[in-house]
Amino acid sequence: MAGTGPVTARYAGVVVSGTVPGRDRVACRESAGRVGAMMGRQHACCGLLVGVALAGLVPSAPLPVRGLVVAVAGGAALLPDLDHPGATAARSLGLLTRVIAHAVDWVSLTVYHATRAPGDPAERRSGHRTLTHTVPGCLLPGLLLTVAGLLWPVSLAVACSLLTGLLALGLRRAGLLLLVVSSVVSWWTLTTYPGWWWLVSVAVSCGCLVHLAGDWVTEAGVPLLWPLQSEQCRWRLLTAPVTFPAGSPVETQIVAPLLLLGLLVEAFWATGLLGAVVAAVSPEVSG
Repeated sequence: MAGTGPVTARYAGVVVSGTVPGRDRVACRESAGRVGAMMGRQHACCGLLVGVALAGLVPSAPLPVRGLVVAVAGGAALLPDLDHPGATAARSLGLLTRVIAHAVDWVSLTVYHATRAPGDPAERRSGHRTLTHTVPGCLLPGLLLTVAGLLWPVSLAVACSLLTGLLALGLRRAGLLLLVVSSVVSWWTLTTYPGWWWLVSVAVSCGCLVHLAGDWVTEAGVPLLWPLQSEQCRWRLLTAPVTFPAGSPVETQIVAPLLLLGLLVEAFWATGLLGAVVAAVSPEVSG
């Protein structure tokens, strides 16, 4: 709803009320309760969508490389939620990823307090939906993977295996089996086609960025403008003009089927099957 009005925000159990110019929903706030982020399965589907699109932009890449890019982007779309110990990414490898999640949460909270503007509440005690939900924070994993790949090439295969396994967990399909298979496939693909390793790093950043887009269209919002300051806030959570509650029937019964349909259409288009089907069902035009 447009206009200026009172805003009630919840920061890890602390409610902060105030008046913020502009839309109520773009106030400096951390949503709680029913206002959450998009569900993991939908994030994974969004990642697959952007992965297929990315693979379609490099038709010269070998088919195994393009397939790996799609899977990696799907898994990377779950990475930004590694700042929350209860998220799918944090549960992917048990105690190890839970420890990492707590570390990411701590780093994110530290960055928040180090960079917050006067309008950003000082009461925040959680780093969820802060650093890893910014554009720089989404580009960072791809950059780190690039550096790691240059220094230690085997790290690319390890990352691909973990991200593909994370994708399976996000889709809730054969996580352990896919993790084992993806380890072998990732190693074979990256050693057989070493010249395409950079595409994996791009896929990781693209997957993280599409996570932002997913949360942007929910009522949760993301600090899209960070580190820029606006209306005395640097961590203002922005949302799309039209949003829906995460986990609501809108997401599960409308958005999810549309994502699946879009993924199927895009996959058919990328493989050339869509054109073949259209040509087969279209009536021939006699000259």
